[in-house]
Amino acid sequence: MRLYHQPRSRSTRVLWLLEEIGAPFELTVISRDDKKTPEYRRLHPLGRAPVIEEEGGPVFESAAICLHLADLHPEAALLAAPGTHERALHYQWSFYAMTELEAPLADAARQLWKNQGEPDATIIEDARARFARAAEVVEAALERTDHLVSERFSVADLLVGAVLAFARTAELADVSPGLVPYLDRLDARPARQRALAVA
Repeated sequence: MRLYHQPRSRSTRVLWLLEEIGAPFELTVISRDDKKTPEYRRLHPLGRAPVIEEEGGPVFESAAICLHLADLHPEAALLAAPGTHERALHYQWSFYAMTELEAPLADAARQLWKNQGEPDATIIEDARARFARAAEVVEAALERTDHLVSERFSVADLLVGAVLAFARTAELADVSPGLVPYLDRLDARPARQRALAVA
């Protein structure tokens, strides 16, 4: 299995998961220009990262890849058994990370990082407010526990934590003080540090 990885992109969360699993994989580090080539567009039609290439063909979308890899490696215990309530919670938080946390950050980033014209302050303010409301739900879920599901680190923490860390490091939105210890614990994981070191 090969991961096509662009540092400082969504592919870092996939690399983090692979490091947590500890299974062998091949890594191809790509640049923005690499993603424009016809060869890469055959792997991802929109020319984005990440992509994994496995025996059956390519798979894209970071959350889908993370869930798939966690499924392939049950020994890593990053995903509960199919059909259990815990498995449903893993899906819940994984999709929540993409739709409720990351989507408003993307809206803010489009304004703050656009090449032409002035950023629309109204869009940025609305996006940050949506992110803050979504982050409050995560904070409430962590009031009496260190992890989102079953008192142990899982793919849910990895995906939610990756998006929260993106908000913090890219300075797209404020992360509440109540979430800082959670983020710091995730950032300190050796597997995350190894993933972040790939440049």
